Amino acid sequence: MPTLTLYKAGGEPIQVEFDGPVTIGRQAAICDLVTADPKVSRRHCRIEPVAEGWRLTDLSSSNGTWVDHKQVGELLLREGDQIRLGDTLLRFSEQAASPKRPADPHRALEIARGAQGGSEIDEYAELKPRPMPKAWDRVAESDSPGLSDTQAG
Repeated sequence: MPTLTLYKAGGEPIQVEFDGPVTIGRQAAICDLVTADPKVSRRHCRIEPVAEGWRLTDLSSSNGTWVDHKQVGELLLREGDQIRLGDTLLRFSEQAASPKRPADPHRALEIARGAQGGSEIDEYAELKPRPMPKAWDRVAESDSPGLSDTQAG
């Protein structure tokens, strides 16, 4: 299954798998993949399956669609092609890449919940046991007694 990897400045790459036509642009109502990049047109380009592979078509965008530093109107994509739309950089791959685990475990959990159709907000977080604060760990490990009956009040 083909993938597009989105590279954002200062962020981790994001991979999107697709198995049919994909329209890329700024307007969510008419696009399958949406970016907030102001240099990308509302409906910028389209990638669709053809007999020879996957075809990229510019949809009369204002700033053009660029593949490997050349402006294109229509092009048959090849493995590893770099697509630039405004300031947005994508890499095309025909094979699904193995997903990389984000360094931040909270981000990994958000991604996993999103992939399973779950909510990023945990409605039952209040009911889950909370970890003991570190200060308690130090007290529990020391040999000194806690509050005496007279200090407790």
